[in-house]
Amino acid sequence: MLYSSKRLYEGDWENDVKHGKGYEILPTGSHYEGDFLNGKPDGYGVFKYKNGEMYEGEWKSGLKHGKGIWRGIKGESYEGDWKNGKAEGVGIHIWRNGK
Repeated sequence: MLYSSKRLYEGDWENDVKHGKGYEILPTGSHYEGDFLNGKPDGYGVFKYKNGEMYEGEWKSGLKHGKGIWRGIKGESYEGDWKNGKAEGVGIHIWRNGK
């Protein structure tokens, strides 16, 4: 499906919404590949930002939620728990300087 906004989606549908496995390219150049539920990332997936950052892990209702890893473009990363799109709980954050 190619939307008028230039968003592109290839994958499974149910009741006319993204549902199941799919791949989506956003107008910004970022893209997501993984599970969808009721039109939103939900389950396991990988989101790659146009600037080179990425998140790989669990999603719920379109937000990072559960276990996952985020990698920045300058060597920083966070691996651990996510809740409602934000790092929360137990995890390891590595900063640019290696700490």
